[in-house]
Amino acid sequence: MIVLLAVAVLQLPTWAVSPGAVTVGDTVRLVRRVSAAPDVQARLRPLTATPALEPLSPPRAAYAEGELTMLYTVALFEPGRHAIAMPPAELLYPDGRVETIPGDTARIEVTSVIPADDTLPTPRGAADPLVRHPSSPVALLALFALVLAAAAAWGLARRRTRPRPGPGEAAAGSAEPPVERWVAAGESRAVAAVTADRLRRHIAEQIPRAGRHLDTEECVRVLHDEVPEWPLRETADVLRALERARFAPAVPSDVVELVERAERLRESLA
Repeated sequence: MIVLLAVAVLQLPTWAVSPGAVTVGDTVRLVRRVSAAPDVQARLRPLTATPALEPLSPPRAAYAEGELTMLYTVALFEPGRHAIAMPPAELLYPDGRVETIPGDTARIEVTSVIPADDTLPTPRGAADPLVRHPSSPVALLALFALVLAAAAAWGLARRRTRPRPGPGEAAAGSAEPPVERWVAAGESRAVAAVTADRLRRHIAEQIPRAGRHLDTEECVRVLHDEVPEWPLRETADVLRALERARFAPAVPSDVVELVERAERLRESLA
């Protein structure tokens, strides 16, 4: 009886909409919170775009203090009351169990940004033709030549005065990969490879024996010997998950969550 009551409470429609007043084209966040165990993982299905609804980013899931928060970010382009059928979510437990949470319905009231009594102004008549005066291209050519000369002089000055970057500056100034854009473009494996290389490089800087020449399992064994005070279980789980994501297809939301876990782990190992 208690189990059935818990399942019934878990499946209650709890989609919260923000902001409270939504107009056409606003960014809308749909949030749902359910009770979950700390070691559960959520697999969220994306929403399907329609003429009235456009998903703005992949769905996300985050765990905190006994609750699993699911977030969808969308925009709506038609006024009125919308009933959005939310996709079901799957909860994956470490023992292999899979629990499905029905998606239910999110209801959003969208108001128009154009007043109901607004009308278009009467179009004006055509204007008179513009008078064309004969012009000489000499002034334009002179200006073009002046711009070219100034650009060439500036380039020479930059080449003479620009300092050459040191060997470590180029690596430090490299930009991080746009994770969400790469995942949305289907480059999940590339994101996992870059994230794994960054984490392994950070570990190698602190533990030289755990260099990037080692495979994942050898690196985990070295860390057990060298730094037993580290969060070794979390480190091993993230490294193995990144290794799997490099060679196997994965759900985009799982890859984004894995990258966030790797970043948090890297900061905790600093």
